[in-house]
Amino acid sequence: MPNLAENDGRHSLRRGTALGVLRNGAECYYGLRYGRLSQPGNPRSPVTPAEGQFETAELTGVPVFPQLPSRLERVMGPGIRENPQRDEAFYLNVWTPEGADGLPVLVFLHGGAWVSGGGAARWYRGERLAAGGMVVVTLNYRLGPAGHLEDKGPGDGHRPIGDLLAALEWVQRCIRDFGGDPDRVTLAGQSAGAWYAWALAGLPAARGLFRQAALLSIPQITPWTPAYRHAFTGKVAEATFPGRADETASEALLRAGGEVLARTPQNPGAIPPMYLPVWPTEDAGADRPLHVRALHVRITWHEMSVFLPPHPSGSAEATATLRAPRSLQTPAQPACPPSPATWPADRTETIALASWQTFGRFAQDIAASARKRGCTVTSRAFAALAGLPELGAAHCLDLPFQFGNAGDWHDAPMLHGWRADDFERLSAEVRRDLADFVAGRHQAPAGILGEGYGPMQDQETQDQECPR
Repeated sequence: MPNLAENDGRHSLRRGTALGVLRNGAECYYGLRYGRLSQPGNPRSPVTPAEGQFETAELTGVPVFPQLPSRLERVMGPGIRENPQRDEAFYLNVWTPEGADGLPVLVFLHGGAWVSGGGAARWYRGERLAAGGMVVVTLNYRLGPAGHLEDKGPGDGHRPIGDLLAALEWVQRCIRDFGGDPDRVTLAGQSAGAWYAWALAGLPAARGLFRQAALLSIPQITPWTPAYRHAFTGKVAEATFPGRADETASEALLRAGGEVLARTPQNPGAIPPMYLPVWPTEDAGADRPLHVRALHVRITWHEMSVFLPPHPSGSAEATATLRAPRSLQTPAQPACPPSPATWPADRTETIALASWQTFGRFAQDIAASARKRGCTVTSRAFAALAGLPELGAAHCLDLPFQFGNAGDWHDAPMLHGWRADDFERLSAEVRRDLADFVAGRHQAPAGILGEGYGPMQDQETQDQECPR
């Protein structure tokens, strides 16, 4: 149970050595350290376990790992910019209902295309989720150059996996102090975070660190090989010279990495090139066995709309963007989900095909494989529409509803026009759905969340057939 402690002239909560604040009925503990660099000054050195707490009374005061502005800032807003950046940002944050004891635990891994984001972003404030009867943990892991460039040679492991294992081991050691049950941990992630949750769910070293997994918008990727990482690292090293007098070593690597990615050829109809994990190809298929007993899988209807900007219908650009996903179409491709009524037929088909090929098919195959092995699986689709008409039910749109913190998303263009009462009704449904899974109340095996919801009452969807 927490004790009241005096800190800097105001009342704070204390659990063990951790200081927290009480907000809206939730105890909030920010900036809890789970690790440090094993070689101080080398951002690519392995993580080593550590404890302590960063001194801040605000979530946005907790540092995140170095990064450039997200390419999805035009959709999500600039929320992550408020956090300071540090090479040693091995921090996690805990929210727990006031006086909690023995509750299930949700550990959430943020997304950001392996190059941006952080568990301390205001987007992932966990108070409302914790109110559903769980202890919520968010955390940072290394991104971009620090997480992905080669350090000592091709034999390097993938460092963010080590970061995540260290954080999950911290949860096992310490979460009882915050009212959580270490035997009832669910590991959840969104986008890149979902891929990590899935990777860890099949990793022997992670067995016993969590019992369930929730995969929100998991992308299908082709992981880097050690040889590709070696070549990419060399290109980034070349691009750092000549350096700039006004940038740090980390800033130089971020800039150089961005330049190399920008020069990498892009496939039409696909996500632009990005940093990717080094992972064995034979262990990257949807049919790999998982060590979890229950799995929750969710996609949004129009995942790829944020990555594929609209072009005038019938234009050469629109035709070229559609040609690539059409060439990969298979008979297993499901019918197009309803799309915003303002979308022309070619955009509807492009987004439906690309979303299925990049997100939907992988999620479906993971779920089917897990069911065959006796795992309890729940599948969901998120169908609510964004405030920007070109987005539809876009990638990342489910996040503010999942965390229930509309105020922290006040500058997110994707929520423009949403009424507060509609937001709250849908958020309550989305939060309850995940809370039921975390608590072991596995209900309907499949369902759609948010269908018919949007920023304007007169916003309509249309049903269109995708050509076969």
